[in-house]
Amino acid sequence: MSDADRVAVPRQSACSCKIGRTAETYGIEGLDDRLLTDREDGASLRRLETVVNEAVLRAALRGADIDYVRDVSAIYRKLTDDDTSAGVRTETEAWLSRTGVDPDELRGDFVSYQTVRTHLRSCLDVDTTRERSLSVEDAEGTIEWARSRSSGIVERTIERLRDTDGFHSGSVDVTHVIRVSCADCGASYPVETFLERGGCDCDTDG
Repeated sequence: MSDADRVAVPRQSACSCKIGRTAETYGIEGLDDRLLTDREDGASLRRLETVVNEAVLRAALRGADIDYVRDVSAIYRKLTDDDTSAGVRTETEAWLSRTGVDPDELRGDFVSYQTVRTHLRSCLDVDTTRERSLSVEDAEGTIEWARSRSSGIVERTIERLRDTDGFHSGSVDVTHVIRVSCADCGASYPVETFLERGGCDCDTDG
């Protein structure tokens, strides 16, 4: 691996939050420096989330002694992107398992952008107030991430049942439909419609 592929940080910047613990567990150096530099260059919290998680993935592959030529960013997208098909995600997870990397454990070590915000604010003393208000686009991304994660868990759980006596199933594809209902006006919408129309018809000024 070239020096350019390595992320390396001062030991004194280690902290006890999830990012600090994960960096120490995987031996990731220079992560805080990278986060600070990218943040100063205008990177969003979601972009920094990807930076951290790709560093974790890279370190996991390095720890498994994999002389990989596959692009880490591409592997990460196949594991996490909502547009990734179940088949591609399963194939990628199987490849990781063959290399000695547990995909479920790896995914558990990935962080969210909220975790990045907390790390920046509490551990690195970085002001994150400019992203305090949530945009509709950010909300859509968060909801899609949660829905994809939930669907993936259900799908993998059902697939594991195939080894159970008396349970039979072909290749499954789980769809998670989310609706938002307002207790005040009684309206109910698919979450996509709710976001697109700017909420329900409640008059907050009234």
